[in-house]
Amino acid sequence: MNKKLLILTTVALLQAGALYAQIPNDVQDFKSHGIHVILRSTKANQVVSAVLGFEGGLAYGEANNAALSGMTAAVITKSGSDKYPKAAYRDSLARLSTSIAGSGSFYHMMFTMQTVRPNFSEAWDIFNDLLVHPHYDTLEASKIAESTIKSIESRETEPESYASFLADSLWDGASKLNRVATTEEVEKLTPADFKSYRDAQLQRSRAVLVVVGDVSRAELEAKLAALDALPMGNFAWPKIEHIAPSTGKFLFVPKPADFPTTYVEMRGFSASPMDPDWFAERILVEVLDKRFFDEIRTKRNLAYSPAIYPSGEYSNFNMKLMFQSVLPDSATRVAFRELRKVQEELVSPEQLLHSKEGRITTYYYSTQENLRQASALYSDQVEFGDWKFFFSIVPKTEQVTAEQVRAAAKKYLRGFSFVLLGPEGKALQDVYKFE
Repeated sequence: MNKKLLILTTVALLQAGALYAQIPNDVQDFKSHGIHVILRSTKANQVVSAVLGFEGGLAYGEANNAALSGMTAAVITKSGSDKYPKAAYRDSLARLSTSIAGSGSFYHMMFTMQTVRPNFSEAWDIFNDLLVHPHYDTLEASKIAESTIKSIESRETEPESYASFLADSLWDGASKLNRVATTEEVEKLTPADFKSYRDAQLQRSRAVLVVVGDVSRAELEAKLAALDALPMGNFAWPKIEHIAPSTGKFLFVPKPADFPTTYVEMRGFSASPMDPDWFAERILVEVLDKRFFDEIRTKRNLAYSPAIYPSGEYSNFNMKLMFQSVLPDSATRVAFRELRKVQEELVSPEQLLHSKEGRITTYYYSTQENLRQASALYSDQVEFGDWKFFFSIVPKTEQVTAEQVRAAAKKYLRGFSFVLLGPEGKALQDVYKFE
């Protein structure tokens, strides 16, 4: 890229980012009927998306069964309600071009709804009744349990995902959050357990609702009146445990000699979005992801798809670095050399600009769909305490300097733990140390 083009591209990037440097005036934050509401009233399209979450569960010491939250939410959204029994519920969703889904984690149960503007009123009435008067269909519960057990039993059959699972477990160490659902936990759950859990968790003091679409505040508040039937409760939103990671560990999982590839998974430190150097770290990752592809795959053909990215929830984030290779030691040495390089050298102005462009492009893409935007606003509010974080990505990214990227590399690229899954004789443990 020549100097003139670099300047023009920089100006264009800054002008585009300036449009997102302030909180949009179509976003409202208010409480209604005891529920925290974030409403973005946009006429950009005819889609109306909603995310309604209820904080609580295993992470707060309110449950012991790791499968309970997710299965409860799933059963509720598959079973229908008093006003809309299962058959009528499904027919209504199809007629209204509406989807409703439920999921759960150690932290909350989440219910999502997506519909089109002309059908919003009727779709929301179904959504309300599903939450206030849910059914717990035994056939649906059985199907969900069967699917969950199959997923658990197949955990070790896909080497890439199994290596990742082992690496996460190794890094999280003794934390009570280092849990996954077991077959025994799934098998013991009954519709009575789902009802009991739902009754304990669906309190308005635990709720955060995000709506993105052509909906007015007055219209939404009128709809929320039906949720007065849920108890208010007194949930205090305590802090999530901060995991003390298990650093510098090494685990090798042997496979048969004819196993073609070694799967390498590394876990290291990462900033969280609440940390001031989060944005510099995101640019660091953009830089390294490109360099890994160039140096490990393109130039040396040592791995098909090397990748690096931060991952986590709440304040518990870690850096994931992974690849698959028939020469894992060679690929790892190249990766380490690139890690050292970003710790010692400043990225060039051109690479810094391109990395910012990549990060901001990802942001623009993530805001295209209403449900994605609602989910992001919800996560930023419950995990980091402020939905406005969503709109800070562009201006904060633009402000990152090469010096900040290097400082983030020095601070976070350390303490890696390693999991290798592959044939014996292809990897030497002494190679897998990076401090």
